[in-house]
Amino acid sequence: MVYIHSVSGVFPETFIDQSSIREFANSLFYNSGLNVNKLLPIFENAKIQRRPILKSVDWYAKTKTFKEKNDEFLKHSLELGEKACRSALEKANLEAKDVAGFLVVTSSGFVTPTLDARLMDILGMDSDCIRVPITGLGCAGGVYGLSRAKDLANLNPGKKILLLAVETCTITFRPSDKRKANLVALSLFSDGAAAVVLSTEKKEKSIFLKDSYSYKWKDSLSIMGWDVEEDGLQVVFDKSIPVHIHENYAPIFQKFLEKYSLNRSEIKHFVFHPGGKKVLDAFAASLNEPEESFKNSFSILENYGNLSSPTVLLVLEKFLEEKNFHGNELGVLSAMGPGFTSEFLSFETSM
Repeated sequence: MVYIHSVSGVFPETFIDQSSIREFANSLFYNSGLNVNKLLPIFENAKIQRRPILKSVDWYAKTKTFKEKNDEFLKHSLELGEKACRSALEKANLEAKDVAGFLVVTSSGFVTPTLDARLMDILGMDSDCIRVPITGLGCAGGVYGLSRAKDLANLNPGKKILLLAVETCTITFRPSDKRKANLVALSLFSDGAAAVVLSTEKKEKSIFLKDSYSYKWKDSLSIMGWDVEEDGLQVVFDKSIPVHIHENYAPIFQKFLEKYSLNRSEIKHFVFHPGGKKVLDAFAASLNEPEESFKNSFSILENYGNLSSPTVLLVLEKFLEEKNFHGNELGVLSAMGPGFTSEFLSFETSM
């Protein structure tokens, strides 16, 4: 069994109110050809109060080259990644040299050598630490990364494994893109990182990870992802995502349960990625669960927005901090991402 020893989320110093981003969107999209007055309520409907962002609002109004943005991604990913890793290790009473395996998840930029190789030197990890860079999974990356970290921990009994998910979503914003999809993305995304320490060593008042499952719908590549343009990554964010979840998620959730002989009635905890209010509402409707079942996801969305891959780990951090559970209760982590895919990971609480 693989236990979570610590989870730690970190953010840029700057938080911005949703109302301020709404004003920015109004000025930027005013002459876009979109019916801006009709679309602006999405900022209130997102149920986000504030979000962490890396730059001042003025920075996002000016077009940057792909290289300029990627340089910012590298700089800030290393800063946020280092802070998150050090915080998670400190919570677990460990040092960087104690880490035997290091996984890094990101989708908001591209560098070689990858972030894990660079952070190993910054953090002071041993040179023979196993490293696993994971990219391109977007919002699904947090659950997928945790599943692969679990697998690595099982292959290295007693060794400490460190997972980092870090994203600089707002750096990718393209002010030249006047499509509705870009306006919707502007209403949701933020920046930050989260790190997790785990191992097969038993941890009291925590959870242990059980079974993982991945599913990709056929002919669904156009639902979510990036297109590469001269001035950076153009968001692919189809309006059908909540409808797709509402209509198609429950049967796949049931496949996951049946594969591991889990009973639907035994699932007590839902640690889900808050892709947005409509996405959480779609999860609730599809699974016939009350909104209360996703209270931690709604809370993270309200206070931090959607950070892509780290977000579900923030929900996990909040769940573990509250410790509103008893021994031997089952739960599920889940997130959707480009592909179009769904990731699942079951867990059991440990007292």
